[in-house]
Amino acid sequence: MTLRTPSLVAFALATAVVAVAAGPARADTPQQPVATYAIVVGSNLGGPGQVELHYAEDDARRVGTVLTELGGYAPDQIDVIVHPTPTALRARLDELQRRIAGDLAAGRQSRVFFYYSGHARATAIDLGDAELPLTELRQRLFQTSATLTVVVLDACQSGAFSRVKGAQPAADFSFNSRQHLDASGVAVLASSSGSELSQESEVLKSSYFTHHFLVGLRGAGDANGDGQVTIDEAYQYAYHQTLIATAETAVGGQHVTFEADMKGHGDVALSYPRAATKTIELPAALEGQSLVEDKRSKTVVAETYKAKGTAVRIAVAPGDYQVIVRHGQTLSRCEVTAGGVVELDRCATEEVRETATKGPGGPRFVHPLRVEATGFLGGERDDAYTQNLTTFGYGGGGTSSGLQLAALQRIDPRVWVGAQLGWTTMPGWTHETDVGGEQKLAWGVTTVSGVARGEQKLSPTGRTAIYAQLAGGLGVGRAHFTGADAGNENSHTYIGPSLEAGAGLHFEDPVHPVLGFSIGYAYGYAPVVKDLIGNTHASGGSRLAVGLSYSF
Repeated sequence: MTLRTPSLVAFALATAVVAVAAGPARADTPQQPVATYAIVVGSNLGGPGQVELHYAEDDARRVGTVLTELGGYAPDQIDVIVHPTPTALRARLDELQRRIAGDLAAGRQSRVFFYYSGHARATAIDLGDAELPLTELRQRLFQTSATLTVVVLDACQSGAFSRVKGAQPAADFSFNSRQHLDASGVAVLASSSGSELSQESEVLKSSYFTHHFLVGLRGAGDANGDGQVTIDEAYQYAYHQTLIATAETAVGGQHVTFEADMKGHGDVALSYPRAATKTIELPAALEGQSLVEDKRSKTVVAETYKAKGTAVRIAVAPGDYQVIVRHGQTLSRCEVTAGGVVELDRCATEEVRETATKGPGGPRFVHPLRVEATGFLGGERDDAYTQNLTTFGYGGGGTSSGLQLAALQRIDPRVWVGAQLGWTTMPGWTHETDVGGEQKLAWGVTTVSGVARGEQKLSPTGRTAIYAQLAGGLGVGRAHFTGADAGNENSHTYIGPSLEAGAGLHFEDPVHPVLGFSIGYAYGYAPVVKDLIGNTHASGGSRLAVGLSYSF
């Protein structure tokens, strides 16, 4: 966990959403279309004492996408810059000022959106080993002749599951430096209050604030349903969703703050979700924490708490999506195509349990226990034991089969341990005697083993996992000889070690996730069957394994 300036947290997003420099158009100038410009900056690089960020640059790209799709900005008017130097950023800001000056001379109003995500301190934003002073950044942004300037600074970072964004704690910018922002037409939205830290989410692959800010712009923040999201609506939505999302993190609740002075502008729209070509509708009857996943890219497009009573539309790109809705102890998984409505009666529903990784009683997981029955089929190893049978005129061998029963306990999201009981039956060997009649030798092995299995889902919300496991324990072999003469029978029992390794795929049933199916490869080795001249048969070899499981 890396700390950063709470002051900057406030400025970072404080400036974060809106700086509005307002100025009325000249009365003697004909009205021209408003020129729109956006500078969107993301920098993962950390300075001295700072870890490299994971999602700041991706957040910047997402902001650019939403501005293009829903904000009314043409692609060639959006300048997305990743890990720039202060010199490069100054050059982009100088070019912006020249273009705005040209618009003013031509009688056009101009609108500017500036976004920054990365490291920051109380006095500067950190761009790798260099920095750009906040006083200079404010001066360049707020002293342009743009009619409207929206500034979003997300200076937050990360640590294990929720990484803290920033550098070293310092005084709150929004309070201690507020006098420097008292220019006409300035609004400030901050990712957190001055005494808090901003956070990122491993699940969302984004800053909590930026994620919810963008979800709001995609339509979830359209409180009055007029098809556009204003600055105030974006703030209200980001405030509540960010606080809900961070309330149970290790760092604690994060409160978005907002200050504005937009004289003469009224409500300023930041996005127009009504212009989207495709949306996903969360119907009025739906209630609960809702997550929208793009099935193609396996990314979270939106995560929001949906209240019952009002439909919510989320602007999305064309494609197929999965909507996961959690309400209390119920989890629903709904398949929907962009442009469609989530149909609750067609969703797969399951019961869930809260997970807790710390505290009395140790870890608890959803479905922490599993019982599994696995059948296997494969060739039996050829060795000195079987070659000796061939020498004495026995024929046979071939395919062996068996069954295993396992009980597993989950001790980590990816690790299971438990016990396994197995039975393997080997094909019989026969020999025709010279006097007529048939001799037969058959054997089998029973194993009792401890098992350790690792599983990794192929996607965060998917139902398919790849697994690998090891098992080791005791093997008991029993060989039974039947002679050509009636009553000529004898049996021998042997004991030895048993080892097994395997890998494969495990699938959850889409309707009843407690049920599972697996298919994989296993290799067994149990040297437990012996003959009278000292040869030992190591039962096992390569096998195809197919299993059914039930989780509790």
